[in-house]
Amino acid sequence: MHYIHYPAGGFGHFMLQMSSICFEDVFCPQETSTFSDDGNSHNYPLHHKTWFHKEPYEDVTFYNFADKKSICLIDSGIDDDADRNMPNTIRMCIDNNAKSIIFQTCREKAEQSTIDITDTDLDWEKREKYTLLYRYADQNKDFYLNTWQPVIGCTNIAISDLFFNPTKLLKQLKPHFGECNMGKFWTLWNDFILANQKYYKAQQLVNRVSTALQSNYDFDFTQDYSLHDQGYLIYWLEKCYNIDEIPPYDYRNWFKNTQEVRTCLNSILSQ
Repeated sequence: MHYIHYPAGGFGHFMLQMSSICFEDVFCPQETSTFSDDGNSHNYPLHHKTWFHKEPYEDVTFYNFADKKSICLIDSGIDDDADRNMPNTIRMCIDNNAKSIIFQTCREKAEQSTIDITDTDLDWEKREKYTLLYRYADQNKDFYLNTWQPVIGCTNIAISDLFFNPTKLLKQLKPHFGECNMGKFWTLWNDFILANQKYYKAQQLVNRVSTALQSNYDFDFTQDYSLHDQGYLIYWLEKCYNIDEIPPYDYRNWFKNTQEVRTCLNSILSQ
């Protein structure tokens, strides 16, 4: 048996779905699968009863796996990141590039809540509050976005690799699950990316802006980025360039392109 240990909103069900459908050595209860409106895979059949946080382990098996490998999900919520010390554990870690993703999926998928800010009608104030949220997370080592780190003895998967480096993900899973059917994988992965687009757009924007600033080229912000995504970019710029604050009111009008980002940075850093 293999275990996939993940935080709330940490794509454990997708890992089960993808591993079952795409890897030859893994038991597959269902060859085809779809995603819910919010991008989750919870309708995919479980191999074993999920081991929820703060509950005693109970091995309840739903199939005869014959000579195939099975997977048990360990869902630890957000307040119990401790490793369970089970053999063959695959641990989903919240790396830096996954923080904006998990903040959203935890709120919207796991908690059935919202990340919307409703105590102001001003877009620049909402943008600032998202920036402050991520600053707070950096300052609080016990905040759940910081606690899901790699553990010795586990196969540690960076959650951002599901979106931005899937080939690395497959290489890490191969020793556990054998050969991957690449045709099945890319078909499922494309569906996964489309279903979860809203959650990774903030980090994707940061990745694109980072590359543009380092390579000295520019592009227009043609996509409709949410105030959350905009606030996250501001947070990243401040952190990356060691800026105390990009004045939220002075830059209350959102950047139209990376040239405006570059001009902002030059203005602040030259002071």
